[in-house]
Amino acid sequence: MTPSMRQLSGLSVEVASKFGMPHIHCHYRFDDTDSNRLDDGARCAICGRVATNSHHEPPKGLGGGNRQFALQTPMGLFILKPALIALCGSGTTGCHNGFHGGARFSAQWVWERPEYGEMWWQGYWLSHGIAPHDNALYEMGHWEISDVKKKTIITYRGSRSVMFK
Repeated sequence: MTPSMRQLSGLSVEVASKFGMPHIHCHYRFDDTDSNRLDDGARCAICGRVATNSHHEPPKGLGGGNRQFALQTPMGLFILKPALIALCGSGTTGCHNGFHGGARFSAQWVWERPEYGEMWWQGYWLSHGIAPHDNALYEMGHWEISDVKKKTIITYRGSRSVMFK
């Protein structure tokens, strides 16, 4: 299922698909998107060093950051925030720079089955007890972080990660 232009509110499917997905070693402390915090003992999702920053996915310049996404579905309206990924460095250093300055890394949420994505866009999961950013979503999908330089993909399925070439 491809979401309607109305549902996307001017965002691309790729960008809108990242709102509400589970975080990687981060969380929001409050309702606003500036309240992002690292989990205790958080490690960088790329290199495994101690994380120093939580990256908004999508990045602030692409609709993340201070923006929330209103997902209108047949089962109701859901307000979603960008996902967060624990990284080392800042937006100009370390692995965090690889998402911003160098465009080395990119992340996308992948549903395990097409019907799971359809159920998301129809509001099924959100209206049946799975909150935005809930780790239960890892039972239906996973994050893929591509490394252009190494030509590898890191797959996150909850607390587990696997690297593929």
